[in-house]
Amino acid sequence: MKKATFKIRRKIIIAFLFSLLSVLIFSVFSFQVHREIGHRLRLLEFTYDLFQTILELRRVEKNFFLYRQVASLSEAETYLAHARHIYQSHESEIARLKKPAQQPKFIHSLEHYKEILAEIRAAASKNRQFAPQEEALRRQGQELLNITERWEKEERLQIDRLFQRAMFLFIISVVVFLALGIVVAFYLSRMLVQPLVQMQHAMDKIAHGDFTPLPEPGPGTSSEEFFALFRAFNRMIHELEVHQEQLVQSRKIAAVGTLTSGIAHELNNPINNIVLTAEYLKEDFHDLSEEEVMGLIQDVLIQSERASEIVKGLLDFSRAEHPDFEALPIGAVIQDTLKLVRNQLTLSGINVEDDIPPDLPPVYGDRKSLQQVFLNLFINAIHAMLDGGSLHIRAYPSADSHWLVIDVTDTGVGIDPAHLPRIFDPFYTTKQIGRGTGLGLSVTYGIVEKHDGHIEVKSRVGEGTTFTVMLPLRK
Repeated sequence: MKKATFKIRRKIIIAFLFSLLSVLIFSVFSFQVHREIGHRLRLLEFTYDLFQTILELRRVEKNFFLYRQVASLSEAETYLAHARHIYQSHESEIARLKKPAQQPKFIHSLEHYKEILAEIRAAASKNRQFAPQEEALRRQGQELLNITERWEKEERLQIDRLFQRAMFLFIISVVVFLALGIVVAFYLSRMLVQPLVQMQHAMDKIAHGDFTPLPEPGPGTSSEEFFALFRAFNRMIHELEVHQEQLVQSRKIAAVGTLTSGIAHELNNPINNIVLTAEYLKEDFHDLSEEEVMGLIQDVLIQSERASEIVKGLLDFSRAEHPDFEALPIGAVIQDTLKLVRNQLTLSGINVEDDIPPDLPPVYGDRKSLQQVFLNLFINAIHAMLDGGSLHIRAYPSADSHWLVIDVTDTGVGIDPAHLPRIFDPFYTTKQIGRGTGLGLSVTYGIVEKHDGHIEVKSRVGEGTTFTVMLPLRK
């Protein structure tokens, strides 16, 4: 058992570590993507500032060419110095751009723009013409603007791609985690839940009298760790089945005790007849003819045989035997059972009506066990009709011809609806103290279930009760 527990723990730990590793892998990918997005956002902010600075530089440039104010040149130099400062403070980040060939080009254009601006300042201070420098300055300014605008667009495009990658990674992680969860759940279900569910179903069957053992998992199966547990559970089932047989036998003895008073009265009649015949034969033996003597002896034999049959039926019913399943005519089983309670029915003033066709198909079962089923139902009916009544027994095939249905109906006090769901529970009884143990219907239920049959009950308080036994027809 310890070894099996270790195996289960090891498999659970492996499944947990595998899940944790998957989470860590996706976490690393997600961290990388988000870190790259953060870096690209900073670059986008830099390129935006640089682009806006170059735009301001171009604005001041146009103002100079329109109004020829030397102050505009100073302002242009200020913006130019600011652009260089922005570039130098982010030079390490610029090195990570997708277009590294643009970096020296930007520096070269910036230096060239500065040189042309210096030439224009010198020409303006001496009142000389600077038309060639003007055109060169415009071209260089436009080139700087194009480079910075392209950088900004590239960064926006990279950020869009990173967001798409993050969304794709999120969707993939969700799909993977769902698949992983399903696989782990299925794995744990096969390894842990399925064997436990098997045991639960087995316990439900045990409660209904079915003691079929669980199939023990073999080596290499997903439930091999439960091998020792299943074996112990099957030993328990075997012990319960043995005790169930003992319980059935004790219930038989209890039923014999219930029948004793009626059997004693029934035995009293043939015994009295034997005694009276023997006394008459003793007193008038010499006055009787040989034919009359033989007739009296024949009467004694008949009465003795009758008493013997009564005792034999009682002994056969109470004898502990292993169930022997065979094809049985249900009518004979019911009639033999009625003989055991015939006197109690008579003493209780109960009229018996039976509707059992002689051509009913046979059922496959154990005679003594089925006798006990009907005996328990008949005794319950007798207890429910203390002031007399009618007991109606009807047998017929079901509509689909798969079952033989036997209805046992009494006109007794009925059963309260609140008690109906529990009347087949062990030790549950609605009878007065001393009149029932609560085991009769429980044993009856177990015997019927063991025959692959069903038993149902319908009752109305003050009107009576009908127990319906359904037994599978023998093919």
